Amino acid sequence: MKRINMRISADNKSWRKVGLTGWLLCCAVGCQGLLHRKDATALHDPFSREAQTASIDNVKGPMERVLQTGHPSNSLRAKDVQNFSEFNAAKRLYDESNFAAAEQKFKKIADDHKLDDSGFIRKRRWKDLFKARSELKASYSDSPLREDSLFMLAETQYKQDELPAAETNYLLLLKEFPNTRHMDKSTKRLFDIAMIWMDFKVAKSSDVELAAYSDHGRASKPKVVSGNDYKKHSFFNFSDKKRPLTDTEGRALEALKAIWLNDPTGKLADDALMFTASHQLRTGRYSEAAETYRLLREEFPQSPHAKDAYVLGAYVSQASYQGASYDGKSLTESRQLQLMAMNLFPNATVEEKKRLQQGLQDIDDKTVARNFNRAIFWLRKGRFEAVEMTCYHIINTYPNSKYAGKARGLLAKLPEYRKKNPLVLALEGVDADSIESLDELPPPSPMQTPSAPPKIQSLTPETPDNKQQAPKKEGGFRMPRLKPIPVPNLLPRWSKDPKEEFVPKPLPTSPQKDTSEPGRVKLTLGGE
Repeated sequence: MKRINMRISADNKSWRKVGLTGWLLCCAVGCQGLLHRKDATALHDPFSREAQTASIDNVKGPMERVLQTGHPSNSLRAKDVQNFSEFNAAKRLYDESNFAAAEQKFKKIADDHKLDDSGFIRKRRWKDLFKARSELKASYSDSPLREDSLFMLAETQYKQDELPAAETNYLLLLKEFPNTRHMDKSTKRLFDIAMIWMDFKVAKSSDVELAAYSDHGRASKPKVVSGNDYKKHSFFNFSDKKRPLTDTEGRALEALKAIWLNDPTGKLADDALMFTASHQLRTGRYSEAAETYRLLREEFPQSPHAKDAYVLGAYVSQASYQGASYDGKSLTESRQLQLMAMNLFPNATVEEKKRLQQGLQDIDDKTVARNFNRAIFWLRKGRFEAVEMTCYHIINTYPNSKYAGKARGLLAKLPEYRKKNPLVLALEGVDADSIESLDELPPPSPMQTPSAPPKIQSLTPETPDNKQQAPKKEGGFRMPRLKPIPVPNLLPRWSKDPKEEFVPKPLPTSPQKDTSEPGRVKLTLGGE
């Protein structure tokens, strides 16, 4: 009994401790709620005075707290704090227009925070070539000092007219930090550098004129009328320090490409595409220009360059057409673009509409040329029916085309060509220039009627009395005539005596009644 009482008293003491602990926790929570009731009221009531004066001005990040106390925490090393102080010193030199000294400091900070391909280890240099990987481990992979140092390094080089080095660092910044906060200013600098190097000019629809079309050879190409002032620099450069030593054109196009590729929603993206396409048009790279104009139309339909993208895209697509002997996909695309330009931009000038209609007429001429070239192809193959069908299609579908007259001339010469061997026609090299154009088809020649009716071969057996003269054999390969195979008796009777000569005996046949009727033929198998 005594033991039971002692156990009950111990349990009561433990429960008292638990209750005391709970009471203390409740008091602490209640006191904290009373202390912060004022802030909670401000949060729930957005129109209160406390809510209107709330701000985050006094909130400090880890870097600010470290710099204020002067004691780096465990999450930030002392070396990072030192680099941050060096960055501020370099920034002061930049503000003082001491760009040469600032460039050296920014370059050192950027190299110190340069990472390897993994993104976690600092890149080895000569002085730390034999250090362990643990000593080279970066404090954090996405270093803001590396980002800002690269940008400021490019800025100092841009201020000193070191444009090739500045472009390299701007491109490196966009490559390592695609979402950098210096995106707008970096793309603006790249655009200015490209303009300084190449002096790009936007090509307008009024600046381009299609050359005359020729019946054979390559297709017509756009000819720049007012582009005589457009200069293309040589590949090597030894005089101008602002331009790179080699490939100024390629470096400038690379800078424009980086603009619309890394900042597609920026203000300069459509301009960069338009300048690139205009340069490709002026230098004769029509396939590349057609692709760039297509990208401009699809990605920036609201751009002010949209109308020129349609019209000039149609011109370069037509210019990339290689001739009647090649694929006609570019002609179809050019026709679609010109029709879309006429429908999407009804406010175009009279001159622009006239140019579009002239372009459609040129495309029709090239399409007829393709059809006539197909007729020449069938002529060389000896398919005269296909030649006739294609010529009549040209005459009926395109009666006002100059190839309609040539189709009539080909039909007039077709009886002469039928008498020749197709190999001879292929060797003669008949083309569109050798066919004379006619206004009307000549009258058809009368059909030759046979002088005597054709002889019908007699079905009577040939005898010495009525033997006809055998026709003359013509040369060539023929199948040999097979001799009839005699059918032997099905089951011959073998003699029992081996010395006796073998004589096949016919099988016994069952007697058959003569059921012949007048007017019917009796069929026998193996009989006479």
